[in-house]
Amino acid sequence: MSTIASHLDKPLGFTCQTWLATDIADRYFGSAYRVWFATSLNPPRNGSSSNPLIIYEELERIIDVNDHNHSRIEQLRRRLTSWIQASTHLSNTTMTALVYEISIAPMRAFRPTIWRIDLAKIDISRLVQLGQFPDEYQIRELRRHEFEVITQ
Repeated sequence: MSTIASHLDKPLGFTCQTWLATDIADRYFGSAYRVWFATSLNPPRNGSSSNPLIIYEELERIIDVNDHNHSRIEQLRRRLTSWIQASTHLSNTTMTALVYEISIAPMRAFRPTIWRIDLAKIDISRLVQLGQFPDEYQIRELRRHEFEVITQ
């Protein structure tokens, strides 16, 4: 099997995920996660929007001070809503309920975690696309046995 690790010549990936995105994936997508990742926790050539460590620190601070008007939270709400609306297996009723749930989710629902991804466990065919930055990638349907949560 050709893996993402062999393709990128890097053994690990890192991503920052929110509790809400993880919870929705667990409840409605069979614990299959769509994640963007970098091969470094703090990739020096990526922008802040694609740096797992910066995203984690930013979300942790936003949650701590309850900054419900922060643009990062609105961006996360939009991205989660787009993900739900693009789903082909959810009913319209479920989709509407989830979009509403996202729109009213409290700040704590966006609490961050950092995941360390074992890229040697993932077939290259699941590498969806490269991002705009040198160390930005997306994996289709990441599974629980392929990563470890390293922060809580």
